[in-house]
Amino acid sequence: MSSSDLRILDVAVVSADATETASVTFSPREVRLAVDLISPNNGVLKGEAYAAAGIPVYWRVEMNDGPTVYVHELDGRTYGPPVAHKAGTVAELHAPFPVSFDPADLLSRRG
Repeated sequence: MSSSDLRILDVAVVSADATETASVTFSPREVRLAVDLISPNNGVLKGEAYAAAGIPVYWRVEMNDGPTVYVHELDGRTYGPPVAHKAGTVAELHAPFPVSFDPADLLSRRG
């Protein structure tokens, strides 16, 4: 893999096994979920590259849109149409693992 093939993910979910064998980088086959946080300063969409790499689930989080979490699941070699989960409603997600949250919580501050 060349350095031009590397992608920097905002958030990546990998298996526990992958964390035991990897140093700093993970191969695409080890990534179960890729997450991009999109803001005015970061408008680069990487979904096509994630689909081509075979990453099964991709979340695009649009921070200025409520926030809204757009969930894309791999359908062959491309992602199917996204399912939008808007702030103020609880997103019940099942892939790559069960999780539920209100996207509005992504803007909550701790403490």
